[in-house]
Amino acid sequence: MSSPPPSDVQTPNDSPTTAPASATIPPYPLSMKEHLVLKPNADRRRLLLQVAVMLAYYHVVERVVHGDVKLTTVLVDERGVAQLPKATATVPITWLPRAPANPEQRLPMTTATDVYAFAWLVFHAFTDIDPQELAQNPQMMRFIASGVRPNRPGPGTLPTMRGLDDTIWNMLVRCWDISPIARPPITEVIHVFNSPSPSADLPPAPPPPYEAQSTGGGGQTPSPETVDTDYPRHAARSATPIELADAHMESVDRQRDSGDGEPRLNASTTLNGESTSA
Repeated sequence: MSSPPPSDVQTPNDSPTTAPASATIPPYPLSMKEHLVLKPNADRRRLLLQVAVMLAYYHVVERVVHGDVKLTTVLVDERGVAQLPKATATVPITWLPRAPANPEQRLPMTTATDVYAFAWLVFHAFTDIDPQELAQNPQMMRFIASGVRPNRPGPGTLPTMRGLDDTIWNMLVRCWDISPIARPPITEVIHVFNSPSPSADLPPAPPPPYEAQSTGGGGQTPSPETVDTDYPRHAARSATPIELADAHMESVDRQRDSGDGEPRLNASTTLNGESTSA
């Protein structure tokens, strides 16, 4: 029997060639979409709770509409903590959610737009179905725009095993309502994910809740100087973000019931809902 060529002989000191760790594990932070591919058994409910709390912070404390809520804009660090950085589409809240006058009417971007988009983010996280890919199908877009909702994954399916239960699904259905005014505020959505009190990690309460002016102007948006994020955790606060959001929604209801003029927002388009221009 002939001896193998020297190149085929493995000595005791040899070890299999392996790729560097940096070639197999991408550097953090990753998008949440990338993180879930890398760690398919990640706790989705916990990650989604973190995103919802951050979105509530934007709506209630900073009084802005994020405008680009999707799985690829959420960042997850090496500890598995999700963050939702501000986007180029982020704008101050100067429109109130309202019902369209007709099914074809395109509405401006509001906090309800973010809630609608967050519901699709949740759907994407549990099902691996990318809503951005669905949006590339004109027929599918017409269905979605007319209020048609996705079919719920059945018992024993992967989304259900990942945690997509009755409570979360029912909330998604509400968030997908064709009328923005019928969608729940993000602070209500938080409770679906069993949120602990977020008050320990959020800054002090902002000024009184935003209330639209009949002349069309928006409420005051606090400047960076008015929101101190370096406060001690034991510092006193007059209200939690959830309590502030409840008061904010009461002001929205009063504005809607009074029939005052509609506030305006000179904003460009956004995906995921009510945009004004292409």
